[in-house]
Amino acid sequence: MAVMLGLGLWGLDRGTMWRDESVTYQMARRTLPQIRDALGTVDAVHGLYYLLMHPVLALWPSEVTMRLPSVLAAVAATALVAALGCRLARPRVGLWAGLLYATTPVVTHYAQEGRSYALVAASAAGATYLLVGAAGLTPGTSGATSRGGSRAGGQADRPARGPALAPGEGTALAPGPTPGAAPTPPPAPGPGAASATRVRSAVRVRGDVPRLAPGPGPGPGGSEARGRAAGWRWAAYGGVVAATALLHVFAVLMLAAHALTLLVSRAPRRVWWGWGSAAAGAVGAVVPLALVARRQSAQIAWMRHPTPGRLWAVVEEFAGPSGLVLAVNLLLLAIAVIRPRRRTLTAVALPLSCVPPVLLFALALHRPCFHERYLLFALAGIPLLAAAGADRLAEAVAGRLAEAVAGRRRAVVAAAGVLAIGCAFGWQFPLHLREREPLSRQDDLAALAAAVGRLTRPGEPVLYDPPKERRIAIAYPRPLAGLRDIALATPGPASGTLYGVDVGPTELLRRLDGARSAWLIAADEPETRGPKAPVLTGHFRLAYSLCLPGVRLERYVWAGPAH
Repeated sequence: MAVMLGLGLWGLDRGTMWRDESVTYQMARRTLPQIRDALGTVDAVHGLYYLLMHPVLALWPSEVTMRLPSVLAAVAATALVAALGCRLARPRVGLWAGLLYATTPVVTHYAQEGRSYALVAASAAGATYLLVGAAGLTPGTSGATSRGGSRAGGQADRPARGPALAPGEGTALAPGPTPGAAPTPPPAPGPGAASATRVRSAVRVRGDVPRLAPGPGPGPGGSEARGRAAGWRWAAYGGVVAATALLHVFAVLMLAAHALTLLVSRAPRRVWWGWGSAAAGAVGAVVPLALVARRQSAQIAWMRHPTPGRLWAVVEEFAGPSGLVLAVNLLLLAIAVIRPRRRTLTAVALPLSCVPPVLLFALALHRPCFHERYLLFALAGIPLLAAAGADRLAEAVAGRLAEAVAGRRRAVVAAAGVLAIGCAFGWQFPLHLREREPLSRQDDLAALAAAVGRLTRPGEPVLYDPPKERRIAIAYPRPLAGLRDIALATPGPASGTLYGVDVGPTELLRRLDGARSAWLIAADEPETRGPKAPVLTGHFRLAYSLCLPGVRLERYVWAGPAH
């Protein structure tokens, strides 16, 4: 968490926003009724995020303030990845997995961006952690049940450190008698009696305290309490899944990954029933948002149908991206999958990292919607698998060790893994530097606004073609404050849109009457042809043109009546 916090705060102020961040900035600063009106026409998929950012930017509107929630979300996601590694394997696996997650360049990219994707990743990691607890996916159980009908307990991957139960309580952690101790009298015969082997399989270890797994019990009270506790756990899981999908609708794909986890873990029927109820509630909560988002799908019309190379590019971003780090990570992933030492960890991490990308890729073949940022929540499975593979490799290199290994030697192995991750970070340090530069994003709105401000004079008319190019003036209004937005009919907040509503060609010509010159800020995209350029060319001639990153700045002067 400390490493992720340091990397997230390092270079957080890039001095500029890019186009998507400018949308967050302007939407979150509107009033709640204005946000509601806008979400009915555009960007409903990010509605919950804008509502969460509204009080944040109300305290102090700035680029750094806008990005701080993403930094904190990345810290939380790092903690949850590490906690999953500790719970499903051992502490050093959690340590390595958390550090791998924190030092992945794509994680720091979205940790320093004023968008919802880091929050989605943290929430999805939290849902996965709740799934592990609610389904009882601890090492050695994997959803299997003992012959007596209760879940088999025990920590198969690590020795129990707690003391044995006191004699007379009916069970112990070891099947055989303790040397030097008086033999424990056998229990009285009856329906609740069990053999030594049966009794040992009913012991569950949580932390340092051994506990009996749920048994038949003398009455219905115990089972009712356990049922209520399980119900609350599944309710918490369903609530977190629903919140994650409301932050971004594609996060609902994690339910397919969790279903595969339960399937390969051979979860009992009661676990499937609890998960199914929670999943159904979460899906029901997100269906209205999905229907609204489908009506607004024109927002991603710029996307194209993906190719297999696009899927491989996501693998490179999540497991690399530099060639050496990618190769080592893929080797460790293969070791964790082919020779798993922690089968429960593999059952959780592998579906999480594979199922959502494959499903989104298949969906994008029908309707283009494939992008790495929509899948950031799936990245958590890769450092977990890589850390598990590294743990398996460390055991193979060190030889077959006894269960009771000296603590100093364990610390050396853990430190060696940390050192290797530090070397990988150093190898990819230039990539981290690049992520903190203004040009690390698609455009630099601050530089564009400054360039336009230097070339124009106060009072001159300006046209934005299409209206979305108005985002330059919305994000950085000061350099363009003196220009007259001559085509604007209704501003964005009042019209329930992002960039406002423009007048028609006839009204635009009337407003241009008497103007000796006009500036046009147009999108530098061949497929984008707005209606304003033809209006200008009919009565004005092009006198100046400048291509800036992402836009064209053109100056037109009066050329007389149109022929």
